[in-house]
Amino acid sequence: MNILKKTLVLPPILIAIALFMFFSQAAKPPRAATDKQEKATPVKVIAAKPVSAIPSISGFGKVQPSRTWDAVAQVAGPVIWTSEKLRDGLLIAAGTCLLRIDEREYDLALAQIDAQSEALDAKDETTKVSLKIEERSLALLKEDLARKTELLSRGSASQSIVDTAERALLTQDAKVQSLLSALKLNEAERKVLLQQREIAALNRERTELKAPFDVRLESVDIAVGQYVNKGQQLFSGDSIAIAEIVAQFPIGALNPLFGKAGEEGAPLEALAEGGGLSQRHDALKAKVILRTPKKDILWDAKVDRVSAVMNPKTRTRGIVLTVTDPYGQATPGQKPPLVKDTAVEVILQGQPKKDKIAVPASAIRKGKVMVVDAEKRLHFKPVKVAYIQGDIAVLMSGLEPNDKVVVSDLPAPVDGMLVGPKPDKKLLERVMAEASGKAPSEGNK
Repeated sequence: MNILKKTLVLPPILIAIALFMFFSQAAKPPRAATDKQEKATPVKVIAAKPVSAIPSISGFGKVQPSRTWDAVAQVAGPVIWTSEKLRDGLLIAAGTCLLRIDEREYDLALAQIDAQSEALDAKDETTKVSLKIEERSLALLKEDLARKTELLSRGSASQSIVDTAERALLTQDAKVQSLLSALKLNEAERKVLLQQREIAALNRERTELKAPFDVRLESVDIAVGQYVNKGQQLFSGDSIAIAEIVAQFPIGALNPLFGKAGEEGAPLEALAEGGGLSQRHDALKAKVILRTPKKDILWDAKVDRVSAVMNPKTRTRGIVLTVTDPYGQATPGQKPPLVKDTAVEVILQGQPKKDKIAVPASAIRKGKVMVVDAEKRLHFKPVKVAYIQGDIAVLMSGLEPNDKVVVSDLPAPVDGMLVGPKPDKKLLERVMAEASGKAPSEGNK
């Protein structure tokens, strides 16, 4: 009976255990297919392409005239005439007379000197006549002394007669010497008068103020009847032949423009050396840009020199550029002249550097870039930067043409991870355009 009961109880237990195991297996979720396949991280890439890179840099500065003229009165007197063109802002040609100071005082000075010269001439004439007479008397006295000396040697005359004749000769010789001295003094006085006349004539010339070169007038503050003192500034003018722009650049920023890519460029001080000065300047291309709401206005410029001092606060140094004939290039309604104190942008470009690869500067991390291989695996490549220009970096070495450079910002990239590359054509076009100088760098604007 007990055995029978045990036999009857055992099967249900086994059945329950089997059912429990079955349902436990069924409750487990099916193994996902992704556990067997690695998931690819999407990234944006650009292809590394060689480009003829043109290093450039931009700066800002103000327009200044190459020369200024401060019209200062060199003589004193009342103003008796001013030109109708003597007004602020007008353009004046070189040699134009703008103002006259009363010249009568200086005319009188010239007349007085001329009268003194005429008096000296008359004095010379009378002195020369007197000199001829006295020289004749001297000659007669010399003959008389010779005769009396001869008589003394024969015993026919006394010594006192000879002494008297000798004293008369010496007295006459003194008169002749006095007249000769008078002539020499007259000559010296004449030279003084000539110098005085030159000064008086120069002062007479200075009563007229003429433009020394083509200028644009400013700060005109003078009128007819006003008395001016010697040394008083009457007005000023700026040269219109050449405009200068002093643009500030950080120290070392110009190295890529002067030196070879990847190498330390010539220091700014080297521009002051006589040997390669003009060659270094000619190697640079420069443009001046006036940005307006409607359009950008450009002028071709030339690097002229480097400022002598560095700004200690900004640690920048000034590069002086020149624009020739800024007024002649002006077109009414389209292109204004470069006038004083206009704020402009300056673009400097160096010589092209062939077969360089450019990438976004943000793609470089600790001297390495991320690239994608043929199996869509991410790898790190060390690179050497030639120079950074705005938001792009031009490389000296490290990448090969057609390398796929990752430009996405990955939070935790791992070497060998699977990625899904997607070409960013617009970014590639922009990087190529900025590197080749066909478009301004976003970082330089």
